[in-house]
Amino acid sequence: MRKFNTYSRVLILALCAIFALSMSVLTPEVEAASESPITETKKTEANTYINDDEAVDAIALARAIAMDEAKLEAESIIEELQIEEIKETQAETVAQTQPEVYEEPTQSSTSSSSTNQSVGSSYVSGSTSTGYLLDIDNPDPNYTSYAIHLSDYDRDLAERIVMGEAGNTGYTGMALVAQCLRDTFVMGGYSDIATVISKHGYYGSTSIKPSQTCKDVVNYIFDQGGAAVQHRTLVFYASNYCSSSWHESQEFVCQYGYVRFFDFW
Repeated sequence: MRKFNTYSRVLILALCAIFALSMSVLTPEVEAASESPITETKKTEANTYINDDEAVDAIALARAIAMDEAKLEAESIIEELQIEEIKETQAETVAQTQPEVYEEPTQSSTSSSSTNQSVGSSYVSGSTSTGYLLDIDNPDPNYTSYAIHLSDYDRDLAERIVMGEAGNTGYTGMALVAQCLRDTFVMGGYSDIATVISKHGYYGSTSIKPSQTCKDVVNYIFDQGGAAVQHRTLVFYASNYCSSSWHESQEFVCQYGYVRFFDFW
């Protein structure tokens, strides 16, 4: 309501100015009336004022009417500004709540339950994905992706770290990072996402609000047991920022943009 407060202050100042102006214009007439008695001729011509007291009362009444009219006009303007402000606020709210437009994955993923196992305190359902987002040169026919039931806290943290690590790489780039996170979670038998982040060198910011695309990616990888590639991925690095002989000593899986993904031998 900052805009409304600004307009209100302007209108209040305007009212004060009107009041001051009315005092400066009308008061001298009162003083003149009190210094010079109204003659019989003026009484006859005007046929309005009987004495100076009535003249003062008339001027005061005129001033009060002027102030009331100014006040009503100001209140009308304020009401219009309030309506305009409400409309602008509603428009901004609608714009902020519109979902982001994103590209759906070109291949669908279906899974069938095969085994069940416990990873930490989280329930993991073994599943085999029949569709992948990227074709790679060395797919692993024995690779199995897993659907993991995340707590609300772990889901929020997973979305935030994926957003922080790959938020500008689109659906597929974020899916590769999310698969790394999920595959590492399963490999290490971890019970929470925070441990994966701290032990495996995820440095992306978790303060960025996840986009709808990012949330859909986490749903695809963790809830549906989907996978970006048919191969376990555990580590990655951005080759445009640095070189890493350690990463390159691991099993190369794929590259997406400048980001290279690996599995352990």
